[in-house]
Amino acid sequence: MVAATKSAPRAEEFQAQAFKFASPIILALKECDGELREVAFELFEQLASGELDKEQEQSTLALLAEILYPNADHNGVPGLDLVEAEGLARAQEPEAAPVLDGMDRQEATFAERLSALMGEKGLTQAELAERVGVGQPAISMMLNRSCRPQNKTVRKIADALGVTPDDLWPPAAG
Repeated sequence: MVAATKSAPRAEEFQAQAFKFASPIILALKECDGELREVAFELFEQLASGELDKEQEQSTLALLAEILYPNADHNGVPGLDLVEAEGLARAQEPEAAPVLDGMDRQEATFAERLSALMGEKGLTQAELAERVGVGQPAISMMLNRSCRPQNKTVRKIADALGVTPDDLWPPAAG
């Protein structure tokens, strides 16, 4: 009888803890666009299947972290640092270098164009952040190239500045 009494609260505590741990993931999923959300659901299903080997599981977890926390770092937040990820890609897939170099040029062009447009429009980082619905540090990080914005963020910034996304982020060189 004593054991049964102790196990019920333990189960309830465990469930409460599980919900607390899951809530940031659920909230991050809520922020994803529909296409990424569907990909995330598929990845969660693969994890739940128990059919992945350790390497596949780690890759799946890394991809989920990137979907849910695209600008995360190693300060306790899930995700992979952009510079580290690009370094790993260059080391493991040398043919990726031209693609990564092109992305780097696009990112540099974006930061230059964003800065110039903000100057033309007389907008501060805080004002643009408010229009876009992000924090001022996010704008600063994009301008300093310490994070790469998602496509939806580029579209929101373009809308806020009255330009097209291609005016900010150049298309990939063909």
